[in-house]
Amino acid sequence: MLQFQTKGRNLKALQNKLKSAKVLPLVLTSLRALEKNTSQILRDIEILQAKKLIIRSSSQNEDSSKNSNAGAFLSLANIEATDKKALLEALKKVGNSMPSKDDEILIQPMLEHISLCGVGFSVDKDNFSPYFCLQYDENGSNHSITDGSSKNAVSYFHYRESLEFKDEKTRKIIELIKELEKLFSCNFLDIEFAFARLGLKEELFCLQVRPLVMQNKINLFNALPKKALEKFQKRFQSLQIARPRILGDKALFGVMPDWNPAEIIGLRPKRLALSLYKEIITDNIWAYQRDNYGYRDLRSHPLIHSFLGIPYIDVRLSFNSFIPENLDEKIASKLVNYYLQKLDLNHELHDKIEFEIVYSCYDFNLPNKLKELLNFGFNENEIKRIEFSLLELTKSIIDPAKGLYLKDIQKAKILHKKYEEITNSKFSLIDKIYWLLEECKRYGTLPFAGVARAGFVAMAMLNSLVEIGFFSKEDKNAFLNSLQTISKTLSRSTHNLNLNNKKEFLQKYGHLRAGTYNILSPRYDEGFENYFELKNEKSPLKQEPSFKLNSKKKKALESLLKEHGLNSNASEFLSFLKLAIEGRELVKFDFTKLLSKAISYIEELGNYYNIDKEDMAHLDIKSLLNLYSSVYSKNPKEQFLEEIKYYKKEYELTLALKLPSLLSQASQIFSFFTSRILPNFITQKSIIAPIARENESDLEGKIVLIASADPGYDYLFSKKIAGLVTCYGGANSHMAIRASELALPAVIGVGEFAFNQYLKANKLRIECESEQIFCL
Repeated sequence: MLQFQTKGRNLKALQNKLKSAKVLPLVLTSLRALEKNTSQILRDIEILQAKKLIIRSSSQNEDSSKNSNAGAFLSLANIEATDKKALLEALKKVGNSMPSKDDEILIQPMLEHISLCGVGFSVDKDNFSPYFCLQYDENGSNHSITDGSSKNAVSYFHYRESLEFKDEKTRKIIELIKELEKLFSCNFLDIEFAFARLGLKEELFCLQVRPLVMQNKINLFNALPKKALEKFQKRFQSLQIARPRILGDKALFGVMPDWNPAEIIGLRPKRLALSLYKEIITDNIWAYQRDNYGYRDLRSHPLIHSFLGIPYIDVRLSFNSFIPENLDEKIASKLVNYYLQKLDLNHELHDKIEFEIVYSCYDFNLPNKLKELLNFGFNENEIKRIEFSLLELTKSIIDPAKGLYLKDIQKAKILHKKYEEITNSKFSLIDKIYWLLEECKRYGTLPFAGVARAGFVAMAMLNSLVEIGFFSKEDKNAFLNSLQTISKTLSRSTHNLNLNNKKEFLQKYGHLRAGTYNILSPRYDEGFENYFELKNEKSPLKQEPSFKLNSKKKKALESLLKEHGLNSNASEFLSFLKLAIEGRELVKFDFTKLLSKAISYIEELGNYYNIDKEDMAHLDIKSLLNLYSSVYSKNPKEQFLEEIKYYKKEYELTLALKLPSLLSQASQIFSFFTSRILPNFITQKSIIAPIARENESDLEGKIVLIASADPGYDYLFSKKIAGLVTCYGGANSHMAIRASELALPAVIGVGEFAFNQYLKANKLRIECESEQIFCL
C-alpha cells in the first residue's frame, strides 16, 4: 500500500506500479538542492529528453488530507528545455512561491497533442456521496478545467456501484481512479488526468493524485444504497406507460419546467416544504385551474413526482396541459410528441419550455412561429387549426368583460377576511393550520394559478409586440416600469424605512419569507435586521415612469388587434396587460400571508411538543392535516418523532443523490453527462462589482448571489444592489421579471457548476448584451 506524500513523490511512487495509465518521467529538486548542485539538476532534466517542460510546486503544505492548497503555489508551463537561463529562472520562481527552500519542485515533460484533459473525484468533493465525478475539456488545453477558463466543460457523474458505461474514455478514467484507490487504500481521491496522442496511439496519463480534504464536511459515502436507485429506475420505467387522458409516447421529467420546483422550493427541499408545495398547488390545484382556462382536463394527475426526495415535474403531463381542450385529438397527440422530441434533443431548454418549445397561447408572432412545424411533419391545415384553437383560448382569457382572471383577482380579495376569521378564532393549532391551508387553496392558490396563467399570456403578448417590431425593447421596459406591482410598493416602502413607520411596514409585509415554503426561513417580522436597515434621513424617491401611447401608436395597435381577431380595443388590451401582470404578484402576496401563518403555527405546534423547527422541517404536512379528522390512540408527538426520524434518514439519501436537471432515460439514474445550461440575462447592461451572498449585512453596490429565484428574496431590490445572479430560475421567474422591471442587470438560472465558480470570485463582470460573465 502506498502512502500519500507530496505531489511529486506520489507520482514517482506510481511510475512502476500504475497499470491503467501512464505517469510522465519526472525530476524532483528544491531551491536548496538547486543552489548546491545546479549542473547536476540540469543534467537530470536533460535525461527527460523533452522539448518543453512543465514546472510545478510539490510542497509539503499542499495536497494533504487536511488542506489541499490547490493553486496556492506557482506552476509554469511550456518552458523551453534548451533555454538554460529561462529554465533556471522558472525553477527559482516556482521554488520561491513555496514556504520552504526544501519544498520540492516537480519537473516533467510538457504533455503535447492532448485530446482531453480534466479532473476527477472518486466521490463528491463536498459531501462524499458515492459518485465518480469527472469534469473535462476537449479543447487541447491542459489547464482550462483547473483554472476555470473552460467554456465547454463536460461534467460526468457515475454511481460507484454501477458497472455499465456508455463512453470508453470515462470508463478508462474511472478504472484509473479505482486502481489508485486500491494502491493508496483510500476512497476519497482527487486526480488530474489527460488523454494524449503518442505517435498513432492515444494514451491516458495520470498527472496528479491527492487525498480529498475531509475535515468539517458531511460524509454521505454510505447514504445511497444501490437498491434505492434500482427501485427508482423501475418506477421511472413504469411511468413511461401511457396514463389516462395523457398524450405522448415518452415521459420526461425536469426540475425547472412549468411550476419549476427548483426555483420555488429548491432542488433538495426538506419534507415540509415539498409536501406544502404539492398540497396547495401541484397535486390538484394546478390542473383544476388550467382546465378552467380552456386547456385539457388533467385533474387527478399530480404534476410533481418526488424522486428519492428531489422534486421533478412530469414534463409530458405539463405539455398536455398546454393543449387547448378543443384541439383535435390526433393533432394534439402529434403536437405533444413534437414538444417531447424537441426538448429531448435540446435539454438546455428545460427552463424555457413556454418560450422555446410550447405554443401555450396566441400572440402577435404566433403565425410566424408555427411555420417551424412544417419541418416536422405538420401540414398547413393542422397548423391553422392549432393557431385557431390557441386564438379562441386566448380570446377567452383576455376578454375585457368575461376574462376569468378578473373573477380570480376578485375571488382572492376574500383572503384577508378568511385570515382574520381563522387567526382570531378559538380553534386549536391543528384546526387553524388545516383551515388556513384549505382557504389558501380555495381563495389563494386556485385563483393565483389562473391569474398567473393570464400573467404569462400578458408577458407573451408583450414580448411578441417587440418581436414583430411594434414596440422597441425600451417601449416594453417603459411599460413594465410603469406598473404598480407589490414588489414596487415594497421597494418604495423600504426606501425611507425608519422607527416611526416600521410597525406599519411589518403589518403589511411582515409575513414574507425569503423561502416562501421553508419553515427555517424567518419571516420579515421575525428577522427584520437580517433583511432591512432603518434610515435616519429621508431621501427623495425617484419619479415614477409613465407609459402612454400617442394617438398614432394607439390607432396602429387597434388595427393590429383587429387584424389578429382579438376582440379588444387598445385601452382594453393595455388594461389586460397591466391587470394580469400586477394581479399575479398581488394574489401571490395575499395567499402567502395564509401560508406563512400556517407555517408559523406549525413551528408553534412543534414548540408545544418540544420539537424544534429544524426537526419540524422534516414532517409531511399530511401528517398534520390528517389530525383534523382523525383521532389516534398514539400521542401525536410520538407519531411526529417517528416520521421525522424516517424523513431525516431519507433526506440524507436525497443529499447524496445526483441526477440531471432533465431526466429522459432510465440509465441516467446511475450515470449521466450534464447538459449545457443557458442562463437568462436580464437587461442589456454591463457591470463590474464585488459579489455578496444574501445573508451578508452590506449588499449595496454588490452583485448578490442567491440559490433560487424565489420571490421571497424581493427585499434584495431595496438594498441598492448592483446586480443579481441565481443558480436556479427561468426566463419567466418572478425575479427575472422584477429585475427587468427595475432595469437591474441579472443572470437567472446559471446552473450549479457555474454558480459555485462565481461564489469563489471576488468580483464579477456581467455583460448582459453579449451574455457573458467573467470572474475577476
